Amino acid sequence: MKRVAAAVLLLAVIAIAYWGYSGYKQREMQAAVAALVADATSRLRDALQPRAAGAGELEPLQGQFKALAGIAQRLAQLETWRDPPLGEAAQQYVDEAHALLRRQLALQRASDQLRIDLNALAEHIGTVGGRSSDWIREAVKLKQQLDRDFFDFRLAEGGLQKGLQALPDARRQLAPLLAATPLIEDRLLADARKRLDQASAQLAQQVEAARQLPVPR
Repeated sequence: MKRVAAAVLLLAVIAIAYWGYSGYKQREMQAAVAALVADATSRLRDALQPRAAGAGELEPLQGQFKALAGIAQRLAQLETWRDPPLGEAAQQYVDEAHALLRRQLALQRASDQLRIDLNALAEHIGTVGGRSSDWIREAVKLKQQLDRDFFDFRLAEGGLQKGLQALPDARRQLAPLLAATPLIEDRLLADARKRLDQASAQLAQQVEAARQLPVPR
């Protein structure tokens, strides 16, 4: 009888120790998730700050994009099976943030190329001298290149708009699970959408004006 009681007591001690350890590991995982999400949010905030066009924006964006890729990888390596709802919501949030920066990079490259095209065409049209057949061919070529790059810009713009619309949904799913961890503010995303609309409209006007530049036939 004593042996049975001792065995029961031992099992109870083991069970308590197991659940205590399991709870500790779960809290440890949750803290690690919160830290990674906070880091991702901070980097996303920085990437969404308004900056002047052509202010060497590509390099810092690439740095934040690379950092978010590392955060997503570290998050995937955590034992998120200990809290599946949190793990899935956090992964979705970080993945959407990473995708947003990828789209922002694509748009930055496209807009930079478009400005190069606009400058090249304006300089060529403004060339002093006769309008030879070679000059006309080059002008037509530059306009065609402008149209192709403007199409790429529109595609990149649509991708970024999609990312800015997808992130709030991921944020809303994660927010109740990480109440003490600040997430990206809807206001920042709304401001980013507004700036994107304004910049796109401005570039579209510049492209349309460039299309109207006279090219003799």
